[in-house]
Amino acid sequence: MTEDQKRKVEVLKFTDLLQAGGIAKVSVSYHGEGDEGTAEAPELQDAAGNPVGESTLPSDVDCRKLGEILEGFAPEGYQDGEGGHGTITFNVETQRILVEHNWYETISNPDEPREI
Repeated sequence: MTEDQKRKVEVLKFTDLLQAGGIAKVSVSYHGEGDEGTAEAPELQDAAGNPVGESTLPSDVDCRKLGEILEGFAPEGYQDGEGGHGTITFNVETQRILVEHNWYETISNPDEPREI
C-alpha cells in the first residue's frame, strides 16, 4: 500500500462524522517557497457549497488532524526553492481526494547580444 493510500484510509475514517455534521467537502490550501511551507486550516462546506464552521461538527472530529493528513497529499518539496501552491479537497460523498497543485517558476529570456 502506498503512502497516499494509507493517508486516504486515515481520511476516510472521518467520513461518518463529517456527514453527521452536514459536511460535503473539506479543503486545505497550502503554499510555500524558499524552504518554508504553510497549510491553512481546513475549510468546510455543505452540499450547497456554503462555508460551515467547526462548531457544527460532533465534538470528536479533530479538524486539525484531518487538515494535517490532507496536507500530506501535497507534492513533496512544494516549499523548496521557488516552491508552489495548491488545494487538496476531500469530497465526503464520493470519498475522493483531489489535489490541485501549481509550481512557481522563474523564466529567463535573454536579449540578443549587442555591442556598443
